Amino acid sequence: MTDLVEALSRAILETGEELMREHGACLRPQVHILAEDMDQPYVGFITCRPFYRGADAATALTGLGLFPSVLMATRLLVAWDDRDLRTGLEMPGEPYDRGLVILDATFEDHTLHWHPYDYEVLGDTDYGTTRIKPLWNPPAHYRDVPLLPPISDLLALWKEFRRDDIQETAIELQRAGYEFDMVSR
Repeated sequence: MTDLVEALSRAILETGEELMREHGACLRPQVHILAEDMDQPYVGFITCRPFYRGADAATALTGLGLFPSVLMATRLLVAWDDRDLRTGLEMPGEPYDRGLVILDATFEDHTLHWHPYDYEVLGDTDYGTTRIKPLWNPPAHYRDVPLLPPISDLLALWKEFRRDDIQETAIELQRAGYEFDMVSR
């Protein structure tokens, strides 16, 4: 399982870097879903719906925990760009540090993997954003640290194990704007 989590983490970082380099965009919050009791434990991932700043951002983030709850997933990797997320949540303390976060969560504990970066400007995109090249600084890892409230709420929702219909839940979330990328079995 460790190899899978490491491979997923590398893929998340590569995707985040590509978004910054090519589109001048931050990684949208996403949840990678694992069911460790299955032969092929990686189920896929769900990306957060678009949201307005403030309370709507917190609600959207918490909603990422619904589908893994219905699937009765056993482990999650939650990923986000920390500065972008804190800005969306309208948290005090600007300017925030730049970093991609990958949270490895089980029912018993969690480890926050912090990947800080500075950047070099590459130029503008055709649609008005600035492309950047992240300059990665040494990563850090923190076990069982306090989390942003919407991330804690996401994990709490996931751990409820709802017995809702999987397909209906997915349809409802897609209608709300969440995006799915599931593994074909």
